[in-house]
Amino acid sequence: MKTIVNLITTCRIIGAIFLLFVEPMSAVFFAIYIMCIVSDIIDGPIARKTNSATNFGALYDSIADIAFIAAVLFVFLPLLPSDPAFGLWIFYLVGVVVVTRLLTWAIGFAKYRTLTLLHTYANKGAGLIMASFPIFWALIGLTPAFLIVFAAAFLSAFEELIITIISKELKRNVTTVFDKKGW
Repeated sequence: MKTIVNLITTCRIIGAIFLLFVEPMSAVFFAIYIMCIVSDIIDGPIARKTNSATNFGALYDSIADIAFIAAVLFVFLPLLPSDPAFGLWIFYLVGVVVVTRLLTWAIGFAKYRTLTLLHTYANKGAGLIMASFPIFWALIGLTPAFLIVFAAAFLSAFEELIITIISKELKRNVTTVFDKKGW
């Protein structure tokens, strides 16, 4: 069963790569995009339900998430308006999240000698909100959609940073910074 779960996760990585080569916001793009989201939603619960969850699987899932997010950023950032003032503040905000994540991973690696990608509720929620970005963009406009995604991404990154700093041992499936028994 571990192989099936890892294949589902692999589909997200392959899908992320394909997103780089299809027309953004096209039917094919959304089909691949939705397949990536579905793979993210189902791989963890299947692993837990079949007792096939492993540390490798949790790490692999996080790597697939990073690949998907990177591909989506690579696709969507060029679609932003060309006004330099508009794009510049977006890049600063994306940079804040990226620097927070990199700092967290550096601290985690220094403490635990491994990549410390956590599966918190905030990370899962931020993932869902980021996955909804194209829908938000269509419904409420680019700026409000981006601010919602940024807020969710930053709060989840900041929570993971705090957990990484204060935790005594690495537990990838910690749910929240408020659940001290989880870390």
